[in-house]
Amino acid sequence: MQVETINKIRKQGGKILTARLSYFSLLLFLSIVGISCSKEETRHNASLLLKTGASYTTNNEEVKLGGSIRIGVLASGAGSPLTYLRIERVTGNDTVVQIDRGIYIGNEGMDEDFIFSKDTSALEEWRVIVMNADRDTAVRSLTVFRGSGSAWGPINSYDNIEISLQDNPTSNWFVDLDSGLTYTSASVAGKEQDIDIMAYFYFTFGLPSPSLTCPGYTAAVGYYPDISSWVVKNNTLFDYLSSDNNLVSVEQFDMAVNDSLLVTAYQPSKVSGNCKYCYTDKVIPFRNSAGKYGLIRVKQADLSSEGIMKISVKIQK
Repeated sequence: MQVETINKIRKQGGKILTARLSYFSLLLFLSIVGISCSKEETRHNASLLLKTGASYTTNNEEVKLGGSIRIGVLASGAGSPLTYLRIERVTGNDTVVQIDRGIYIGNEGMDEDFIFSKDTSALEEWRVIVMNADRDTAVRSLTVFRGSGSAWGPINSYDNIEISLQDNPTSNWFVDLDSGLTYTSASVAGKEQDIDIMAYFYFTFGLPSPSLTCPGYTAAVGYYPDISSWVVKNNTLFDYLSSDNNLVSVEQFDMAVNDSLLVTAYQPSKVSGNCKYCYTDKVIPFRNSAGKYGLIRVKQADLSSEGIMKISVKIQK
């Protein structure tokens, strides 16, 4: 009798346990579905507009060789932060990435202008892509034709700019490429937004590497802690494909009297905010945060963190 009673209790307990498990499984399933639906309901769609008006390049516009292509971007994540920006130049079957940037822009949205130079292509498509944190993308494009004539512009030239490397006590670390001026950690106060580059020395892969970097490059603060508090940290992009392979010679640099070489030498497919192996007589194409193209010729590069780097610069006016 006791055995039968115990068996009945066990059976009832098993049924109760099974029922409870089924109930909790149902609750779990409904909660997952609810979360999925909630996520789907709150998915935000990125929005993107290209600015119009006299200051900006319009669709199907003709631009002279070397002329400016001005693209104004108004974008929003519509409740989700913007996390990515990409600008491409498409010519036939060839796509060249001009800007490929991770970003984080909240409710204020993006309101930014970009300037590029027209190359030799008869027709090209400029494509702008943004993505938000929900991985929703928005795309806008415009077509640009090559106009007649050319519009190569004037340049500024600065010779023998002497930059202190990171442990040099003279601390002329910070360089404004537009003016050719250098600043110390004290004199740079109030001019942080003008600084384009710094220089430093280290060993990489066992090789000595006098290097150039910019305030916006993540690792730069390790060499120059002062920039961690700067409100504006400019991103200068160095074309390391050209510098690593010596695609621009010292003779070409010396002969440049307008911005034609500065624009055409810069290859955006292999660029970085950091440029290694900047040895003497290397010529490095670059593009600064203001969209100006330029060339840096290394005239002296000491192999010590207490030394200097001496450069000459040619940059668009």
